[in-house]
Amino acid sequence: MILKIKHIGILIILLLLVKTAFTQKQQFESFSANDFLGEKDFLSASQDQDLNIYFKSNKDILKFNGTNFTKVKLPITLKSIDKLYAYKTKLFISDNTKTYSFDLKNDSLEVIWDRPVIQFQEYEDQLWMLSKTKLTRLNDQSHTIEEIHSNQNEEVFYSFNVDNFNTIIGHSNGLTVLKKDKNPLQIGTFLSNPSKIISVDSNTYILNNDAIFNYYNGEISRLVKNDLIIKDFFIDDFGKTWSVDSKGKLWVNNGIETEEINNLFPNENIKVFNLFNDKENNLWVLGKNQLLKIVQNNPFSRLNHSEVTDIFNGNKGNLLVRSEELIHYNVYNKKNTLKIPRKELPINTINAFELDNTWIISFDKNIYEWNIEDNNLSLLVENSSFIPFSFHSNDSLLAYNQRGEIFFLNNNFLPIRRIDHLNSSKKLEVLEEKIVTVNNQNTISTLNRTTQNTSSLQIPDSINASNLVVGKDGFWYFNEKDIYFINKAGNIQSLQIQQYELLENKIIIKLFDDHDGNLWISTKSHLLRVPITIKRDKISSRSPIAYNKNDFLYSTYFKDAKKDLSGVLWFINHNGISLFNPLKEIPNLIEPGISIEKAFAYSLDEYKNPTDTINLLADNARIKKDAIVVIEARVINHLKNEKSQISYRNISINQAERKIEAGEKIILTDFEDGRNTLAIKAINSDGVESRNEEMINMTVIPPIWKRNWFYLSGALSLLLLGFIGYKTVINIKNNRAKELEDELHKGLEDLEKKSHLQVLKAERLKQLNELITSQKGELEKKNTQIESQKYELSLTNQQIKKQKDLLEETSSKLKSSINYAKRIQNALMSTEVEIKKAFQESFVYFLPRDVVSGDFFWFKKAYNEKNEELHILAAVDCTGHGVPGAIVSVVGMNLLNNITKLKKIYDPGQILTELNYDIISDLRQDETQVNDGMDMTIVTFNTVTKQLYFAGAKNPLMYVEDGELIRIKGDKHAIGGQQRGVERDFETHHLDLTDGKKRSFYLFSDGYQDQFGGEKGFKYLTGNFKKLLVKIHDKEVLEQKTILHEEIEDWKDGYAQTDDILVIGFRI
Repeated sequence: MILKIKHIGILIILLLLVKTAFTQKQQFESFSANDFLGEKDFLSASQDQDLNIYFKSNKDILKFNGTNFTKVKLPITLKSIDKLYAYKTKLFISDNTKTYSFDLKNDSLEVIWDRPVIQFQEYEDQLWMLSKTKLTRLNDQSHTIEEIHSNQNEEVFYSFNVDNFNTIIGHSNGLTVLKKDKNPLQIGTFLSNPSKIISVDSNTYILNNDAIFNYYNGEISRLVKNDLIIKDFFIDDFGKTWSVDSKGKLWVNNGIETEEINNLFPNENIKVFNLFNDKENNLWVLGKNQLLKIVQNNPFSRLNHSEVTDIFNGNKGNLLVRSEELIHYNVYNKKNTLKIPRKELPINTINAFELDNTWIISFDKNIYEWNIEDNNLSLLVENSSFIPFSFHSNDSLLAYNQRGEIFFLNNNFLPIRRIDHLNSSKKLEVLEEKIVTVNNQNTISTLNRTTQNTSSLQIPDSINASNLVVGKDGFWYFNEKDIYFINKAGNIQSLQIQQYELLENKIIIKLFDDHDGNLWISTKSHLLRVPITIKRDKISSRSPIAYNKNDFLYSTYFKDAKKDLSGVLWFINHNGISLFNPLKEIPNLIEPGISIEKAFAYSLDEYKNPTDTINLLADNARIKKDAIVVIEARVINHLKNEKSQISYRNISINQAERKIEAGEKIILTDFEDGRNTLAIKAINSDGVESRNEEMINMTVIPPIWKRNWFYLSGALSLLLLGFIGYKTVINIKNNRAKELEDELHKGLEDLEKKSHLQVLKAERLKQLNELITSQKGELEKKNTQIESQKYELSLTNQQIKKQKDLLEETSSKLKSSINYAKRIQNALMSTEVEIKKAFQESFVYFLPRDVVSGDFFWFKKAYNEKNEELHILAAVDCTGHGVPGAIVSVVGMNLLNNITKLKKIYDPGQILTELNYDIISDLRQDETQVNDGMDMTIVTFNTVTKQLYFAGAKNPLMYVEDGELIRIKGDKHAIGGQQRGVERDFETHHLDLTDGKKRSFYLFSDGYQDQFGGEKGFKYLTGNFKKLLVKIHDKEVLEQKTILHEEIEDWKDGYAQTDDILVIGFRI
């Protein structure tokens, strides 16, 4: 069981977690009595759906909205409250007799259960409640209590936790585990007081008196033990255990060491009562007269070392250079400090690199060795003509001379040969995969550290080498206003940065390419991360992500930046080092809350002074046409609040959404007459909108000439005038009636003739008018529908763009995570250097198909019971490739180390037999559908007796003797996998090598033979592979490796790589 937990823990640490070193300072915020209205002891906390936090203290209940604390008045005395829990828009309160719900909107109190609750928990939008004898669930619709489980043996319930895997109740007789459609399971009877239960992923953690236990897969193990009673604890997302003891001290354990909070947060001497983790993953420390908010999801942390002049990164640690001392942090963040010899001060130039457990350090021309383990600095060479700056292989180093020429040196710091075309007169850049130099003629030369190939590129004399930055796929050059990209062919392209508001008219101070698709730009106001994509030498960029001092940076300016082998970026500033961990930049997907603090309208008098102020939060607010509306809205969240936004729109007129920064006021004028409704919502720093919109309703009073009574009066006046005019006209007509009568009779006959024609025309005109009126109405209706659809399409396009940006950001983080897994896998895997020390004539050709690999090679030096030195070497092909194969490879490496180091098994056949048993056992392959396994070849060479022993799991051993290739077959079984229930004893084969003959041995996976290619797209096949080995066996090992690479590249001829490729060769 211990081994299972260990293996699972290793995988989780490698692929999921990032632990913050105690030497690195996390962002935190402290609150004192001046902030929260007087001295008080904070006892517990809870958070509602709008992210308001409710703190229960010994004096009152406080509500915190991210900015201000306010007191909450409850219709129940504070002393009688045992438990307080915020759920949706209500507070749930329990005293020693009943449980109540208090509606915060209408101040109403209601009894929901006739017994006290000792713990609440929200799960899947439902409220679960635990009393001393029952576990229940509140039905929101029917407002009834549903019983989940009750005590069966008169045990007293203390705590519970419900998650996706199971429900666990802690009680006086241990634990009860509830699973769907299964009988309750009683476990952990030794746990007498399980006072708190929490879950992290698939692990459950239980607090019992002075210890914290882990429950996983049906088994319980102890995680932390304390000398005092533990009152509260928390396990964060990065594996650290926070615990509060009975004396009020807070301790933090990162899996390696334990520190008290006073050592992590200086000047924060706090007596702690409890811990609270809010929905945005901030950890709140509840103490006496003090609150501490520790930000968990900030990718930036600090290292408090001022005046650091340079940083050198190694496989096992990082070296910091200060004016008079060197500081080393190993992978466990253990710190070593060394005073620089007086004669080397002040430092002019310094170079350093890691070599096994030591560092080779050059002060000008003097070369030293710093042994980290005994903290001893020894002078190796004085006044050397060649200054080493990097490790190259087990028998060679890289160095430069006074003229900037680059050389290979041996281990005695003597030159082997000069590397053509490389000259560092102007610039030298040492990277993991390449060395880049710039000479006096502005020629950029690059050495590929894997293939040892060099390439050169001539750049214009106008380019200053100090402003040249090495990128992953080329080079960057910048000045104060512009950034240019130089591809490998020498073509120069401008990066269009002025399109971004954050870079418009900004002075560029520094530039850094992190080789993970991001370009970092330092300006006076921001440190900007610009995602870059380069396809076919064409560059494109996305909107920059901005950081400033509010993100826990020392400064937006950095004088230099480095990336260590774990992917963490080190930004060096005079005041200290800002570290950026990309795996901790987790999007905040929690919906923020929104509240309206103030909303009012006013007009201006003739002297421009405010007048007629109206509160818009009151019902039926009526404002003037010329009124100015001011709204103060607040975003409720507790993470990067200063980067949040507020959006608003007038939905009465289908107004487009507008945005302002959090803290700004909404000021509006020019409203439409009548009813106006403003919809306001919050947007957090990652673009997530609040669940609810706040609505402000108001009626705009129209001017006099638009009011109804004005229309009525006007109509009456017109009627009166019409009547007077009518009477006047009648009188005039009566006087002339007689005169017109004769004329009327005379024209009557003509009128009758024409009247019929006029009637027909009038009827036709009427029909045409009705048709036009009908078509006009339909067109107006369609125009209204088109405008509505246009607005909806605009909203949809905005949402699609947000989702696209979020997907691209998630993709970038996933890529960073996989690259980080690659570095960790490489750190665990044996190195070619170790193998070359054991077999001087040897090579390893290793070509993973993906970023991480399912193939790995493993080496171990051991001594048998006769103290004879043994060299054990294995080539392993795990099930799958990529991330699945990498996970199996980590298990395989760990088990091989255990078998040889702990069990002291050195015989190859016995190693495979034991490994097969451990794989089936640890992965529970007899019980589960896990069919992962591995094929492998393993040899043990006795350096004293010159005997070689071999065993294989589906893979053979091949060697060439006297020009003839001999193949020794391995066993037909794989390690682990689908052949369950079969007892597998692997056979060991023996070769006597005392005759003095030279033989070339080859261990390999099936990736080389299975590669598709050639003219017809066939596999390379074993036959061709055998012929190739015979052809190259008598050549130098480095040449053999080169031929293998060139042969498979020629064979692929455009085909994608089929599988991971691994070939190991050595000559005895």
